[in-house]
Amino acid sequence: MRKRRFLLKVAAASCTLAAAGSAAKAAEFAFGTYGLGSSSFGAGVTPPAGTYVTTVAGFYEADISGPLTIGNVRLNAGAKIDFFTAALNVLYVPERKVLGGNLGLSVTVPIGHIGIEAIIGVGPFSASREVSGWGLGDIVPRAQLGWQAGDLAYSVWLQAVTPTGRYDPTFSPSTGFNRPGIDTGLAATWTDKTTKLQFNGAAGFTFNFENEATDYQTGTEFHFEWAIGYELSKGFIVGVVGYDYRQLTGDSGPGAVLGPFKSRVDAVGPGLSYTTVLGTMPLILNLSHYREFNAEHRFEGNQTLVSATLRF
Repeated sequence: MRKRRFLLKVAAASCTLAAAGSAAKAAEFAFGTYGLGSSSFGAGVTPPAGTYVTTVAGFYEADISGPLTIGNVRLNAGAKIDFFTAALNVLYVPERKVLGGNLGLSVTVPIGHIGIEAIIGVGPFSASREVSGWGLGDIVPRAQLGWQAGDLAYSVWLQAVTPTGRYDPTFSPSTGFNRPGIDTGLAATWTDKTTKLQFNGAAGFTFNFENEATDYQTGTEFHFEWAIGYELSKGFIVGVVGYDYRQLTGDSGPGAVLGPFKSRVDAVGPGLSYTTVLGTMPLILNLSHYREFNAEHRFEGNQTLVSATLRF
């Protein structure tokens, strides 16, 4: 049971880039660099020593109305977006303990396809425009440190967003943000063996640096993710997942011509996790779906995340 809870964390934490499509406006491009929904079941667990490989697929479709900045283009009517991301995450946990806990070092490399349909306004005139395309996403290295105290597992993390993805400051199918950032937070998982219930929460902050190509400074963001699950049978957990997002400070810089917006959104939906063995290697499959609501100054839509994790 303990090993299964450890492995659940790996699959959940590895979804970071796949969920990037559900982040923010007022953040530039109407996206944030932290992947909302990346922490669900087993959120607070750092796994035991080993190498873990996770593949993730994320699907996001949404729309937005009102002013929006995409690169150097300002939209005054709104946009619709379809976003697909596939990511490979490799996590290494050494044998040696650090401060009594397990240290995890990982890197996530994503590729994505984005399609945008928008109404672009210039003075009294407006026109519809569409773009789409594939590209490399922004690579994310991460370090985490976790502890286990009875039924409680908890961890802290620090990750960086590197501006390595395909990027163009015009209205183009950019799959990178050209916006370096740092994200840090705390996650916890409580498993009640008697009721077979699992309670999870993860709270973090994203600190963004300026996009030097557009002189746009995205504000500081806060995100909270949660999941409540019930173990129907050995290795099979079903439940409810969700996230809450708030932008704490407004956007700034010469490129933020639409003003210092702050954005918000909430989401909820079903989730499940299944643990089994592939040959001699533990395998975890995760599936979650989020319906967003209560959005302000950002996209609002639906997101689905699928992941598979193998321990080597």
